[in-house]
Amino acid sequence: MNKYLVAVTAAVVALGTAIPAVAAVNVRQIDQRRRIDAGARSGKLSGHELARLRTEQNLITRAKLRMKAHHGGHLTDGDNMRIHQMQDAAERHIGHLKSNGARG
Repeated sequence: MNKYLVAVTAAVVALGTAIPAVAAVNVRQIDQRRRIDAGARSGKLSGHELARLRTEQNLITRAKLRMKAHHGGHLTDGDNMRIHQMQDAAERHIGHLKSNGARG
């Protein structure tokens, strides 16, 4: 029983350290998609801007999936950094396009 408890605890700790990196990427992606959808609903984004932002989000998702596939289902620290840089750029694009005065 004691060995089982140690094994379960070790597994939980290992998962606890691996999940936040991917979870942070996923949460940011969800938040960005929500901001894009809110901009579409409010009319702050034109159809062209909306398509452009959604394409950018899809590119980030595909890049993340490629990186995970390349590293056995995990993101390395370098992969995580590159994805966050892509998300930073997407965040700037969302803010710029929502406030540029073009309306949908």
